[in-house]
Amino acid sequence: MKDKDALTYHFSKFVSELESRIAQRVLSELTAHSSLFGGAQPSEERLLKADELCELLHISTSHLYNLRKKFPDFPIQYFGRSPRYKLSEVEEFIKVQPLKKKK
Repeated sequence: MKDKDALTYHFSKFVSELESRIAQRVLSELTAHSSLFGGAQPSEERLLKADELCELLHISTSHLYNLRKKFPDFPIQYFGRSPRYKLSEVEEFIKVQPLKKKK
């Protein structure tokens, strides 16, 4: 009976330690990839959808799609099949890119 109690104690201690390690690993992975879930780290920038980017830049979505079509190097990232944008990269692209003005 004493051996059974010792075995149960050690087994429960092992399971508890394993559970703790798994929880720490999951938490560290979630923290590392938190921008994918909407909460960006202070040093990371959130990926924006087209309508969110257009709202921040005060342009229409058709204007955004025309820019993407006109400039193949337009800064875009894909999350699955969904295009996403970093505001800082797009702003930098607009500053550097010589956009022609209509007469």
